[in-house]
Order: sequence, then C-alpha cells, then structure tokens
Amino acid sequence: MKKILLLLSTTRHSPKSVAAALEIAGREKAELILLFILDDALAQSIIDKMSEEGWVGGKASEHLQNSILREYFTQGQAKLREIEEQANKQGVPHRCIYARGEFARVALGVIEKEGVDLIIVGRRKRSNLSRFIFGSPVARIEEQAACEMMIIDE
Repeated sequence: MKKILLLLSTTRHSPKSVAAALEIAGREKAELILLFILDDALAQSIIDKMSEEGWVGGKASEHLQNSILREYFTQGQAKLREIEEQANKQGVPHRCIYARGEFARVALGVIEKEGVDLIIVGRRKRSNLSRFIFGSPVARIEEQAACEMMIIDE
C-alpha cells in the first residue's frame, strides 16, 4: 500500500495541506501517516523572545520550557484527533506518530523508516532572503528525502 506522510508541527498544520493529504490518500487508496513533531527549538525561541522583551529575567527555568512544550503537545494531540475524525469520515486508512526533536532530522528519520512514497507539508510565507539567512527545514527535507514531496504554500 502506498504511504503518504503529512508533516505537522505546532507551526505547520494548515487546512490546505490537511485537505490535500486526505484527498490524495483517499484517491490513491493510500495509508496516511500523520506525523506531529514537537520541536524543542520552538520553546527555546519563545523563551529567548520573552527574555529579549523583558518578560523573563536571567535564565528561564526548565519548568517554563517544559510547560511550553506540554502546551504544544496538547495542541498537537487535539489537531491530530481533528484530522483523524476527518480521515474516518472519508474512509482513509491512517495512523499517528508523535515525535520530539529537530523538525527536519525527525521527519527524515520517519520518512526513511516508514518507506514513505509522498510527503505533504505546509510552508509559511517567508521571503527568499529569510529562507537563505535562517535556512528552511522544508528545503532540507526536500533535498534529502528519497521520495516525492508536495509543498503547500500558505
């Protein structure tokens, strides 16, 4: 059975990418793998921003970082339940994978392990300069994945 991977994270879960994944998986009679990645770097970037703005003084506690990650994990679970309901209604076979770590590295590991045929991921609007300076996890996955990839710009 063909495998389609929908990449999701706290910042990547656009309705357009979800709709595309469900439509293609249904049409191709493929298994839809919903991968939610909890990226540790996101919590740190929030803490860094809060420190810059004076909301958090000194070194933020590990408790704060864990609280942020717990909140994002809870949001991810809710989003996956919502997508699972849609998949059930449409008769699309699916399963969920939760992972924690650096987005591109985790995604590439799952892609290889699962033998994915198609990756679907949403990409936020950013300038080409921003992508050049700060890099793009989506571009890294596109360069290194050994399968087709559909990038849906939001």
